Amino acid sequence: MAARTGTGAEPAIPLARLMAMAFRTLMDDLHEQLARRGWKDVRPAYGYVLLAARDASITVTEVAALLGVTKQAASKLIETMVSDGYLRRGDHPEDARSKQLKPSAKGARLLTTVEAIYAEIEAEWAAVIGASAFERMRVDLTRALRGLHDGSLPAIRPTW
Repeated sequence: MAARTGTGAEPAIPLARLMAMAFRTLMDDLHEQLARRGWKDVRPAYGYVLLAARDASITVTEVAALLGVTKQAASKLIETMVSDGYLRRGDHPEDARSKQLKPSAKGARLLTTVEAIYAEIEAEWAAVIGASAFERMRVDLTRALRGLHDGSLPAIRPTW
């Protein structure tokens, strides 16, 4: 027998579908807010690359693996991000043929703006379901993800 929603009449919506809807809503709201604040040239893939590069310098090969694209596609994206001023290249300490990528000052400002927008969006969601329910959801999702990934949170990567 299928699980029921609170009304007792409708089948429960699968969690995967709810998470996909929530993710899409969050991303749409984020990019709408970014555009309102003047960040009109930001592509969704920029966030994945900037977050990875913020945590540790990354290479083109690592960007390709993160995004699940070819090295050529990753190179093209990186070239755009460098020319748009979001990434900077540096020498790789162990491989003279390779360049390390780090967020530029503009890329760091973008990440700071994104974190502020996330806080605003989360406050809106908490106002709808209650702050304690919202925090419980965060704790439960964190626990589930760590439990399924040997104690670590999995990398964030887009689904194309």
